[in-house]
Amino acid sequence: MKIPKNIFLTLDLTSLTFAFSTSIFLRQSPLLTSHFDQITYSTISYIISFIVAVLLLLAIFSAYKLYQIREIELSARIFTTLKGLVVWVLLITAITYILKYQFSRGVFGMTIIITTILICAGRYFFYIYRRNKRRHNDEIDNGNENNNHKNTEAIILGTGFRAKSVEKQIIDTYPNANIRKLECNDSRTLNYLKNHMPADIFLADEKLSREKVLSLITDKSISHHSFRVISDTFKLVTGEVRLNDIDEIPSITIYNRPHKFYMGLKRLLDIIMAGIGIVIASPLWLIATILIKLESKGPALIRQIRIGYNSKPFTLYKFRTMRFETLLYEKAPMRDDDERITKIGRILRRLSIDELPQLWNILMGNMTLVGPRPEMEFIVRDYCPWQKFRLLAKPGLTGLWQILGRKDIPLHENLEYDFYYVCNRSIILDLMIILKTIPAVLFGRGAY
Repeated sequence: MKIPKNIFLTLDLTSLTFAFSTSIFLRQSPLLTSHFDQITYSTISYIISFIVAVLLLLAIFSAYKLYQIREIELSARIFTTLKGLVVWVLLITAITYILKYQFSRGVFGMTIIITTILICAGRYFFYIYRRNKRRHNDEIDNGNENNNHKNTEAIILGTGFRAKSVEKQIIDTYPNANIRKLECNDSRTLNYLKNHMPADIFLADEKLSREKVLSLITDKSISHHSFRVISDTFKLVTGEVRLNDIDEIPSITIYNRPHKFYMGLKRLLDIIMAGIGIVIASPLWLIATILIKLESKGPALIRQIRIGYNSKPFTLYKFRTMRFETLLYEKAPMRDDDERITKIGRILRRLSIDELPQLWNILMGNMTLVGPRPEMEFIVRDYCPWQKFRLLAKPGLTGLWQILGRKDIPLHENLEYDFYYVCNRSIILDLMIILKTIPAVLFGRGAY
C-alpha cells in the first residue's frame, strides 16, 4: 500500500488545531467559567501562541524523524512520539516562563492532553489500518494470477534461531513476502547482494561480529539495499534509531540521510553560537596568544590540513600547545606527561582552550559545533571502508567522543561512536552533546 507522504504531518496539524480550538471552547464554557475566572487574553495572543506551538511541534518531530516513512517499518512509534511531545511541552513552558508570556494555564493543559491523545491514537490506528489493508491486498493478490502487485522482498543473513524468528514475523506481517535466507560468511553472499535488486536485508546472525556488521552496511557496492540490524537487546539512547514493525523482534534501520530542515537549523545554530563564542572568548584568545609567545618561539596559531565532509581537506586552526620543533603532523599525545607539550600548552589542552580558534572554521562552514572530530590525512588513509562512514558528516568541535571520555577511549571505539552519531544525528542529540560537553571540558576528562 502506498503511504501518502504527508499523512503524519496532516494528522499532527489537524490534531493540534482541534485540540487548541476545543480547549479554548471548553475553557470559555459556562461549566468552567462558573468555577474559574473568565479568560481575558486577546485573540492575537492566542494566534501567536498557536503558530509558535505548531512550529515547535513540527521542528521537534522532524528532528526525531517522525515524518520519514518507509513501507515496511513501523511508522507509529508511540514511544518516540511521546518523547517528542515531552520535549515540545518543556520548550513551550520554558519560552513562556522566560518571556513572561501571559496565557491561560487551563487552555495550555487541555491542549497538551488532547494533542497527545489524538496524535498517539492517530498514529497507532493508522498502523493497524495499514497492516490490515496490506494483509487484505496480499489475499487478493494470491487469487489473482495477472496482478502486477510487487511482493515484499526480504533477505535474511543468518540461519540460526534469530533468523528463524525474523522469518516467522515477516510471514505473519507479509503473508505474500518473498524471503531468502543466506549465510553471512559465505563468499557468494556478497556477490549475490551486489547483483540483486534493492531489498530489505535483515542481519540476524548471532555470531556476526560488530566489525563485520559495520563493514556490510557501509559497503558502497551493496548500498542500494536497506539494512536492518536485529538485536535482542539494545538501548534507545536518543530515540533516533528506527524501530521496525516486526512485532516481537526489535531491529534497527541504518539511516544516515539527515532531514533538510535539520541541516538548515543546525547551520543557523552554528553561525549564532560560533559568533557569540568568538565575542565572549576573545579575551581568552588574547591571553593565550601572549602566554604562548612568552614561553616559546614560534607562532601562537597553527594551521593543519584535516579531512572533512565527504573526504574534502580543509585548513583547521588551533593554538600551538607543543614545542616549536615538533612536527606539524604527528599523532596526538595520549599521556598528560608527553614531553612534546609545553607548560602553557598543557593548561590550554586541559581546558580545551587550544580548540577555540576552530570557531572560525565553524563560521566558514567547513566545521560544525557537533560532529566527528576532523582527522589528519595520514590517519584517514588507513581507514577501512566502514570507518570512512564518519566522513559523511561535517566534522565538529565536540561530539560523542568528548562526552564519553574523549581520548581515554581507543581509536576504534571512538569511530564507532562517530558511526552512531552519523546514523542518528538530530537537533536533540546535538543539544544533549553540547550540554554534556561543558562538564567534560571543565573537569578536563580525557584531555591530554
